[in-house]
Amino acid sequence: MISRNELKKYLEEGLSTRKIEKLIGIDHRTILYYINKYNLRDKLNYKKPTYNEDFFDIIDTKEKAYILGYTLADSSISDKTIEYCCSISDKELLEFISKNIGGYVRDYTKFDKKKRLFPKSRLMIGNKRLINSLKVLSGGLKKEDRTFTRIKNDLQRYMLLGFFDADGCLTWGYRKDRGRLWHKVSFTSSYKLLVPIQKLLDKQGISSVIRPKGTDKCYVLEICSKKNVKAVLSYMYGTEDLIVLHRKFEKYVALRLELGENEETIIKDTISCQANSHELEGVETTGEKMDSLNDQLECPSLKNEVRNSPNGCNNDLN
Repeated sequence: MISRNELKKYLEEGLSTRKIEKLIGIDHRTILYYINKYNLRDKLNYKKPTYNEDFFDIIDTKEKAYILGYTLADSSISDKTIEYCCSISDKELLEFISKNIGGYVRDYTKFDKKKRLFPKSRLMIGNKRLINSLKVLSGGLKKEDRTFTRIKNDLQRYMLLGFFDADGCLTWGYRKDRGRLWHKVSFTSSYKLLVPIQKLLDKQGISSVIRPKGTDKCYVLEICSKKNVKAVLSYMYGTEDLIVLHRKFEKYVALRLELGENEETIIKDTISCQANSHELEGVETTGEKMDSLNDQLECPSLKNEVRNSPNGCNNDLN
């Protein structure tokens, strides 16, 4: 059974009976029965979403570059749909994509740990032309087949920012025993995606390291020194003319202020990100963790270091 107020809310959001069926687990025919019972047929105003079908045909704006980077990092693409999911608190990401491409952003509030159901926001895009364009741009629909696309030089930083907002992480803290900050920027993804990102960073004079992440078929690209951390963040955010995920931007601003306020007392060489034993990613046993933008990289067990060149890696992805 569904209450009148709950059903009215779904209908006013534009959901069809089949969408409501998937959301609450009641057959769409039963939902139609309750629509008639509660006299809500005038609220049944679902409209089929329209899409900007040529959005990915040519990547010629910062918005397109950003969304492409986010899509490469964190989307599920099949022959029929493109699906984006994120936490409800980061819903602004999907609303930005929806505004530019089309589709409806939905919130799902069910929580069932056993069934691995957690509150989330989701955007589903069902358009064949958009999917075909993405297939050409990315090199494949599956995550392990995708690669970082070549686009105009002045748009590459926006694509990297989109990737960072999806699968990137900034962590930093203060070492009381050594009187200095430690900080790290990292990206977690497939080896095939991270290698071209590393090459892009090399062109900007930013050194990085690629490591396998535990036994999973994914890798971590890390940037640890003060100079390089500041450089990659400045490169991505640039003149701050495109800020989509404000949560991460605010943490970047906090770190920038911290570095500026303590410039005279901070030792140039920052703490290595290779802590021998730690509970939180990037936190040494005697250090204090100040901020973490993303909990994707908790407790990584990283071995077989690959420094600055893909030729040093014997563990490519299949």
